[in-house]
Amino acid sequence: MDNFDPAAFRQQAIKLGLVSPEQFDEIHEELGQRNPPLQEVLRLLERKAYLTPWQSGKLLKGDADGFFLGGYRILYKIASGSFGRVFRADDPSSGRVVAIKVLRRRWSDNPERIGLFEREGNVGLKLKHDNIVEVLAVSKDPATNQYYIVMEFVEGSNLRERLRAQGRMDADAALKIVEDAAAGLAYAYSRGVTHRDVKLTNILISTQGTAKLVDFGLAQFYAGSNKEDERYRMERTVDYAGLERATGVKPGDVRSDIFFLGCVLYETLVGRSPIELTKDRNARQAALRFQQVPPLPFEEVRAPAPVFALVDTMLSLDPKRRFQTPSQLLDAVRAARRDLEGRTAGAGQRSVYVVEGDEGLQERLRAGFKEAGYRVMVSADPTRALERYRQQPFDALIVDARTAGEDGRLVFQHILAEAALRQQPFVSILMLGKDQADWAERITPTKNSAVLVRPANFKQLRETLEGLFGAVAEAPSPT
Repeated sequence: MDNFDPAAFRQQAIKLGLVSPEQFDEIHEELGQRNPPLQEVLRLLERKAYLTPWQSGKLLKGDADGFFLGGYRILYKIASGSFGRVFRADDPSSGRVVAIKVLRRRWSDNPERIGLFEREGNVGLKLKHDNIVEVLAVSKDPATNQYYIVMEFVEGSNLRERLRAQGRMDADAALKIVEDAAAGLAYAYSRGVTHRDVKLTNILISTQGTAKLVDFGLAQFYAGSNKEDERYRMERTVDYAGLERATGVKPGDVRSDIFFLGCVLYETLVGRSPIELTKDRNARQAALRFQQVPPLPFEEVRAPAPVFALVDTMLSLDPKRRFQTPSQLLDAVRAARRDLEGRTAGAGQRSVYVVEGDEGLQERLRAGFKEAGYRVMVSADPTRALERYRQQPFDALIVDARTAGEDGRLVFQHILAEAALRQQPFVSILMLGKDQADWAERITPTKNSAVLVRPANFKQLRETLEGLFGAVAEAPSPT
């Protein structure tokens, strides 16, 4: 820098349109010298934001291009990868700050890469949602022949950076991020687009706390002609390819996005990924990698049962057991957040699901348990209880087999077994008619379940339920 001619620096900066003569005069006047040292000039130019350190560095190297693109002034580099670089820039006429993604020059003669890059931008132009980074323009600069995408600039960081700086999150903060991401996925899916690259670095967190999906470069259209998609099938991420090979679904299945958003939620809560992280391409595509996804560790995460069930459903290897659409996922995330908020506001309130076909008994049981301080859900259909438990687990199940029949007994056993597998606190009571008394022999006795044969009054039912809760509370935590 000492050997750099200050006058030549000024002339070049003015010629390139980076600093005006008036701004240089202001700097000289403030420094009180006609020909101040260049180091002092640079320090003040950067302090007043007339130049950025990135711009100063390029000028000092003698670079004469790369300061403007498509009329936008490049301020500094945000990120870079093998495919492109992302810069912070502004519009000199309006002052609006944007992010510009630029295709690397080595791909500028590659039709496939250019097509993929332009496709990313064109997909983004169709998506206008608060939880998706907005694409403003897709173009090619006539002066430099560089392809670029202009995007909304999100002041903040990506989720990986946030986790590295702050560590894992509590359940409410993690669910808020996933709710935003799910809302973005749901909107994109309603426009016929799946993301295909959901991961920590593709979720940006603004300084206001809003999560936004970015980089639809591998997005796939699930509707309409697939001819164009075939060209880019090879570009889908290795992780998605491995999952879809292991589960037998076609590329573009939105449930793959749901699985990988489940990975994001798991890592946000625990601080580590549920799937093995490796750069080995073959290992990343191995089916075993997805078959060995561990359940959310009960001893590490302070959260109610619905959060555990949410993660378990999102990360199910069987696509049919996952949420089938982002909208279903969004409803479940919001329900889990409401449950969490309710527990925070009134900790200790338990939920009970009653399967009862007699409408008169339905109302008496609802009123009785509500008066006793429980949150009560009632249905005549036992399969509804199973569906609800998988999406938002409750604390207790009561099944009246007299009206629910054999289906009621099977659901009772199924939910009991699923709760044990997930290591979730849970109690259940099966009520039998006199002609069903022999069914009791088919039920394996446990500390958190009971079988009652009618006649049994409400007082007996409530005391049995509270006794089971007591036994669960006294039982040692699973290891």
